[in-house]
Amino acid sequence: MKNKLRNLTRWLIVFAIAFDAAFLLQKLGGTYDSEFGAHPDEAAHYVTGLFVRDAIKTLPSCATQRSAAPLKTFGPSAPGGFYEHYPKVALGVWPPFFYLVQSAWTLPFGESRMSVLLLMASLAAGVATMIYGALRREFGILPAAAAALLWLCGPLAREYYSMIMAETLGTLTMLGATLFWGRFLDDGRKRDAVLFALLASAAIMTKGSGLALVLMCTFSLLLVRRWKLLTKPALWIAVVMVVVLAGPWTWFFRKEGTRVGGWEDNSGGISWSFTSQAVPYYFQKMSIAIGIAVAVFALIGIVTRARSNGRWAAVSSLVIGILTFQSLIPVGYEARHILPATAALVLLAVAGIFTIARLRALRVEGAEQQKREYLWLVLLLLLTLPFAFMHREQKGYSGFRPIASELLKTAQPGSRILVSSDARGEGMFISEIAMRDKRPNLFVERASKSLVDPKGRTWDGKNLREKYSDDEQLLAFFTGGKIEYIVLDDALPEEKRAGYHDQLRRVINDNTGTFIAVAETPIIRENEPLIKPLRLYRVVRKQ
Repeated sequence: MKNKLRNLTRWLIVFAIAFDAAFLLQKLGGTYDSEFGAHPDEAAHYVTGLFVRDAIKTLPSCATQRSAAPLKTFGPSAPGGFYEHYPKVALGVWPPFFYLVQSAWTLPFGESRMSVLLLMASLAAGVATMIYGALRREFGILPAAAAALLWLCGPLAREYYSMIMAETLGTLTMLGATLFWGRFLDDGRKRDAVLFALLASAAIMTKGSGLALVLMCTFSLLLVRRWKLLTKPALWIAVVMVVVLAGPWTWFFRKEGTRVGGWEDNSGGISWSFTSQAVPYYFQKMSIAIGIAVAVFALIGIVTRARSNGRWAAVSSLVIGILTFQSLIPVGYEARHILPATAALVLLAVAGIFTIARLRALRVEGAEQQKREYLWLVLLLLLTLPFAFMHREQKGYSGFRPIASELLKTAQPGSRILVSSDARGEGMFISEIAMRDKRPNLFVERASKSLVDPKGRTWDGKNLREKYSDDEQLLAFFTGGKIEYIVLDDALPEEKRAGYHDQLRRVINDNTGTFIAVAETPIIRENEPLIKPLRLYRVVRKQ
């Protein structure tokens, strides 16, 4: 009992140190001062988390009434439902596990910006702790701690645990699943197979890219050639668990990403034109994401360790599986898709360092050997950390918070607001309203939907056509409709402006008696103040 308590205390200390490091790096990057606009999907992840949280809060009412009626307002087309109030819910496009984790956190700790960002720091600390645990027994405390620090400081990791994005949770679950799979390859224990299945299911239900674990399992089996494992019931129990836990959702929503036009190639099939560009793209991003030195030593680790035992076969196969998966499935070119591979690369880099340090030609006797091994580790840190901090970018996105606060103070309950910006701006505004509103209260409409021809709507917001053919029709929409306020982002760059932006701007400028300026605030994007402000208008409707 004392040993278990001591071990638990040790792990809690490691986690706490990793959490403090992640929190400090978030603060240095301006994370807690920025709105949710660093990625077009960030606000949608946050609002979808609120959607799931509020739905969970209604479950006691369902139990009391013995009816599912309280959940009707969470239907995708429910009149006056959650989505009509805060139209940035994307459940179905993305699986639910990230939002269940958000809800488990925000129900006790609140849904404030600081709260959800502390959740992201906790997930990052979980990954770092897992890296530490995977290396400590074989290489010692200092190398394990150095590896955890390397991952936390990596530019790609730091970027995404500073956002409300699913990648960090995906990394935690995929790395955990891989380590348990490696243990199963070595020992064939049922417990490891079951834990692999649970974490693999969680990874797939966090992001579809979790399916790369199928390739990881396949490649690792080919490396170790332990074909007798295929006859073990524990393996097939794990397969059935993953199919049952993650299969139905994945199959039912398998076409949702292509339906909304969110993939690079929306045909849904494998595309050679995509793959031919994706392979060099992801290989290049891999080295930048974690540092060239880590990538080089990791390559040495793969070459020398991949067939040594099940664990290193699994970790090596995770990198290869992710690169293969992301190069075949045409979801797009974004470095974030390879974030789970960066954790495996750090593990392999440490293995590569020790492989070199322990070469027969370089080995010495006694304590001097450990000193030399640590010198190689210091070399890795010196080659990597300065590079990582050279790429420290500020998360500077703001401007919508003051407008949202003004509306929540002055707008009547149930008021309807139109926001016109790009995908990031609309999301920033909706998330700021949803964060502070007494949900459900205010209604928000996105100009990219309300002012756009429904046949031309796309997920990426490109090539949109105006819904109203002339300015008079658009003016009639406002004066005879339900819109009471307009939030207009004048700072959009030319390449992001659609026709309806300019049409809306003209209508407002030509009808100053109908559109009364209420407030304006400066806009900051990518930590750069923009010249034109964000403006709030009140609409004077026909009586």
